[in-house]
Amino acid sequence: MRKVLLPLFALLFSAVVSKAQSPAYRTCDTDEMWKEAVKADPDAALRRAGISLSGARKLPGTKVVSPTGFVQYKIPVVFHVMHTYGPENISKAQILDAVNSLNLAFQKLNADTGDVIPFFQSIFANAEIGFELANIDPDGNCTDGITRTYTEFTNAANDNVKSLVDWPCEKYLNIWVVKNIASGAAGYAYYPGISSSIDGIVMRHDYTGSFGTSNNSNYTERSLSHEVGHWLNLPHTWGSTNNPGLASNCGTDDGIGDTPNTIGVANFSCNTAQNTCGQIDNVQNYMDYASCHLMFTEGQKDAMHVALQSSPGGRDNLSTVANLLATGTESGHVLTPCAPKADFAIEKNYICVGNTITFNDKSWNGDVTSRVWYFPGGTPSTDTSAAPAIFYNTPGVYDVKLVVTNSLGTDSLVRIAHVNVLPNPGTALIPFSEGFESLTFAGSDWEIINQNNNNTWAITSLAAGTGVKSARVDNMTGNSSGSVDELLTPIYNFTNYNQVQFSFKVAFASRSMSDTSELHVYFSTNCGDTWSQRYLKRGSTLATANAQTSPFVPNTTQWRTEVISLSSSTFTNKPSVRARFEYVNYLGNNIYIDDINISGNYTGINDDLESAYSFSVFPNPASDVANIKFDLPKNQNVKIDLYDVTGRLIKNIVNQNLTAGEHQLAVNNNDLNGIYLLRCYFDNQQYTNQILFIK
Repeated sequence: MRKVLLPLFALLFSAVVSKAQSPAYRTCDTDEMWKEAVKADPDAALRRAGISLSGARKLPGTKVVSPTGFVQYKIPVVFHVMHTYGPENISKAQILDAVNSLNLAFQKLNADTGDVIPFFQSIFANAEIGFELANIDPDGNCTDGITRTYTEFTNAANDNVKSLVDWPCEKYLNIWVVKNIASGAAGYAYYPGISSSIDGIVMRHDYTGSFGTSNNSNYTERSLSHEVGHWLNLPHTWGSTNNPGLASNCGTDDGIGDTPNTIGVANFSCNTAQNTCGQIDNVQNYMDYASCHLMFTEGQKDAMHVALQSSPGGRDNLSTVANLLATGTESGHVLTPCAPKADFAIEKNYICVGNTITFNDKSWNGDVTSRVWYFPGGTPSTDTSAAPAIFYNTPGVYDVKLVVTNSLGTDSLVRIAHVNVLPNPGTALIPFSEGFESLTFAGSDWEIINQNNNNTWAITSLAAGTGVKSARVDNMTGNSSGSVDELLTPIYNFTNYNQVQFSFKVAFASRSMSDTSELHVYFSTNCGDTWSQRYLKRGSTLATANAQTSPFVPNTTQWRTEVISLSSSTFTNKPSVRARFEYVNYLGNNIYIDDINISGNYTGINDDLESAYSFSVFPNPASDVANIKFDLPKNQNVKIDLYDVTGRLIKNIVNQNLTAGEHQLAVNNNDLNGIYLLRCYFDNQQYTNQILFIK
């Protein structure tokens, strides 16, 4: 800091408010993340402390060429776009714009540099630092300086995304672009000295660049410059906290000689007359939170240069001639196109039979000049357009393949079991009951979605609501915060049913009182095209036991039955209804579900089948024995099951191939009392009827 006396002429300029406050801005999370990292690695603070302004010097020789001019230091950059094919999968043009914004900021080239008030013009620095997207990747291959990775981590990102893709920090400035940051921040960086495994910057997509998903405000566009300032060892102008606006900040310091002491801007305003610690504040500084980022000071420039000359974090290697050559960012480097990396997005993974899916080519790294799609089971089975619409007329699970080519090479991507074409109407009838006692997920009509390939839904014999098995997600090891695991049921046929009830048992424990893990249950009536959420509980509301840090295995008293009403017209009498359990892990303990039951009020029978097979039940009601009679027009397989109204299987009456002609089967009362449902299958045809037993 330095004491700055406010001359009278400065008052002529200091009342300028260049931009209005925006209530939607987000702050950065650098100080919190740094403090947490230092707890795990105390030596990081020592390494950072070893960087001293006394070592400041200029690099010898001719300045290098950056994309916007001559600079003392040029930094190779790579953007890692972490996405789920949503808006966070920002365009190359938006990334190029973000790099340009960095160059303008760090080379004093913005068109609004004249808006810096005269009081600070004398210390307004050209930091002489340039940024350029890498043209050679760590393996020596051609790159456009952008990678793209599909991951659910993008929804609540922090250092978790860095385990998926991370280029050597001594050669590249790594910037991860994400949908949301777990803390709610706009971005965060690590100071020099941090472990190489987490070094770099994480930014929200809408705080990257000036167009596309960015709102083009000064604060939004230049927030990345703020984070790069941190990465180059600059604290906030009020000091190393994330708490601007506190009177006590006048007693702290950012360690930079020419930045006036300040409490900082706490409301994203831009009052250039602000005077909080006995002197005019440099609110237009990139390292404050004002909505008018415009400048670095000469002292900040010196501090950044020292960081670039120091070994902690490998900053001293970034701008060396050898590294610029290794990353393809040296002056005069001849840019050549790269071979494409095949990638594609699908508008939906699940459709009813007889519907169409649109695919979109999302290949990257190099422009695609030709492509060929392969759609086994689809019509057409091949296509060459960028966004083909493919028709599927047969239920099943199908692969998709895309091959992309340009003059530099060819790449292909195959996604196994990527398209799910579901029967309509559904093949599962109600009443329905599943206790996971004999079910195997693999090869069944249940489906698991586990995009991050971590621990997911699996059948376990560790605990059960009833019986000896249940479905569980093991969250104690291997699952990062924000991971999502989904379990999809078979497709049910609710035809001729109303007052439908869906119930299940759940057991869950948090790891701590602050856990906010969530369980959602969604339902779809169109084979997964759209979903309606009918259940959500999180944290303590979801928990059925006290928080614990050891792996949770529930006892018989730690289960809760949840009942979801599906009696509205949205679901009743619908031929295709599917449920989806979605667990979102925020570092919770293990979760279990068991005893899924679907019951409803039966409102009719299949008159056509009844007539075709002369199907009848007599006597009905029955006290001792009920008889089932039917005529088969040909030899065929017949399966008849008896269920109670909760969906529990009571017995299998027959399951075999029967000859043509009349058949009569007896159902003994035994201990039966009340209404029971007969679920009958004649080859591929389904039929439901009722029996009333009276003791």
